[in-house]
Amino acid sequence: MGGSKTIKVDVRLITATNKDLNQMIKTGGFREDLYYRINVVPIVIPPLRERKEDIPQLIDHFINKFGVENNRNVKGINKEALEIMMQYEWPGNIRELEI
Repeated sequence: MGGSKTIKVDVRLITATNKDLNQMIKTGGFREDLYYRINVVPIVIPPLRERKEDIPQLIDHFINKFGVENNRNVKGINKEALEIMMQYEWPGNIRELEI
């Protein structure tokens, strides 16, 4: 920054969105040239509500994570609570499950 000499860099950019960028390009809400620069290797991860089989593993991960952070030994979640969580639609996705 602020120099006069060119310095080569090797950069990898990872982006994420829950928006339909193709639609946004059509309506002028997103630059087409930028889209084609960042859309080199698309990775589509379905929302949590479409892969509920991941919920038990994610719950175990977060229980362990928060147990370590709070110096607590939590054994797990009871079956009734897990059943309720499996029925929920998770509009906030994994972030909502974590909090």
